[in-house]
Amino acid sequence: MLRNVAFDRLSGDPNVAVNGVGADSRRVEPGEVFVCLPGYRSEGGEMRADRHDFVPQALQRGAAALVVERPVDAVPGTTVVRVADAWSAIAAMACEYYEHPSQALLTVGVTGTSGKTSTTYFIESVLVAAGRRSARLGTIEYKIADNVFPAAQTTPEAPELQRLLRQIADSSCTAVVMEVSSHALALRRVAGVAFDVAVFTNISQDHLNFHPDMHHYLRTKGLLFEELGSGGKQATAVVNVDDPASRHIIAVNRGALITYGVAAHADVRAEDVDSGLHGTRFIAHTPKGVLQVSLRHLGEFHLHNALAAVGVGVALNIDLETIRRGIADAPPVPGRFELVDAGQDFQVAVDYAHKPDALERLLRSARNLQPQRIITVFGCGGDRDRSKRPQMGRIAAKLSDAVIVTSDNQRSEPAERIIDEIVSGVPADRSASVRREADRTRAIGAAIAMAQPDDIVLIAGKGHETYQILADRRVELDDREVARVALRRRR
Repeated sequence: MLRNVAFDRLSGDPNVAVNGVGADSRRVEPGEVFVCLPGYRSEGGEMRADRHDFVPQALQRGAAALVVERPVDAVPGTTVVRVADAWSAIAAMACEYYEHPSQALLTVGVTGTSGKTSTTYFIESVLVAAGRRSARLGTIEYKIADNVFPAAQTTPEAPELQRLLRQIADSSCTAVVMEVSSHALALRRVAGVAFDVAVFTNISQDHLNFHPDMHHYLRTKGLLFEELGSGGKQATAVVNVDDPASRHIIAVNRGALITYGVAAHADVRAEDVDSGLHGTRFIAHTPKGVLQVSLRHLGEFHLHNALAAVGVGVALNIDLETIRRGIADAPPVPGRFELVDAGQDFQVAVDYAHKPDALERLLRSARNLQPQRIITVFGCGGDRDRSKRPQMGRIAAKLSDAVIVTSDNQRSEPAERIIDEIVSGVPADRSASVRREADRTRAIGAAIAMAQPDDIVLIAGKGHETYQILADRRVELDDREVARVALRRRR
């Protein structure tokens, strides 16, 4: 298991038999290697404990060996391996233990700030149309063959990821499409994964409670492309050339390259885009020819997600008709411009947009549907990047006809303080169109009550989530169900 692990010291029996690798002392099974990951700030901004502090508990549960970055008190005779980087070590050990399952799979990774989830749905549909039985790992759920279960993390920690990949490889699946978060790249969770294709969607401000600045955030995203081909495969990068950050991604990429976008020099280029309540249609020019693409998903922001899937299909030498059919058959993505229809004469859509760029793209796409008015309900999460709050207030006020600012997952912060910071970004000449309602259920009800024929009510921020996180508890709250109740009440 130490075959690809760089270590500087080993004490105890180097040939000790082990039956797994993990880093959670509460879940150690007898005979496992316990890896002492250092403390770190989670994707949500919370501090995670240093696992070195839990060596006694791990040994008590039967850990057969320890991997550490610093000295620890261990039971005499315990095998202890000292490494400089526990994150890289646990990834290498997990790959070795599970016998490098990604080598046996067609593996596609998707990274970027926005659009990862929707893009994986489109790509999976193209692969299925091409006859591939595919798995999908991402923010909403993990899907392996016909089994679907809730996702614990967008990209799991290395041992769990490799376990899932082994399960996929041992099932009837031959391909996997997975979201790759910047957090996972920074913490080496996908180290050792042999990607056939890596997709870059875009980058905008997010996760600055984890990354020190946008430069670090972009460089972290680039790691996926710097390591293409390291798994021994002839890998290809599929990059959104419309995003200025693509220049960095292309510069560090070590695989073949296919670009996509509406730019004239894109390898996969969209023209004659028609987006409305019927869905989105466009003509895609590709190195393999031209195809007419039609998708039922509402919102022009799905254009780039579908283009990325076309690019992946081209990279994998899938014929154009199969690509076209796969995109047309792609299922709707839960909580991504998801319509709530109770027979009303206006539209209600729930979307996951919780970042400035995502909210702006959502609102501009909604405007392209030519509604009478746009009524927006949104909030911002507590204990997260505070600098985006006034930005989102400004964007919502500028691009909506009416805005109700409410709570999101407020966590330990008072909802009213979060709302204050959002409202501080509203321009003076738009303040009359903005109201406050800290109770999210009442805010959604108020927006639906004020809607008129041909309006569109956008409920942004939580999308597919079915809960709200408060300071001391998690409560059930599904924006889609709240909207349905409000629509029944109105009717």
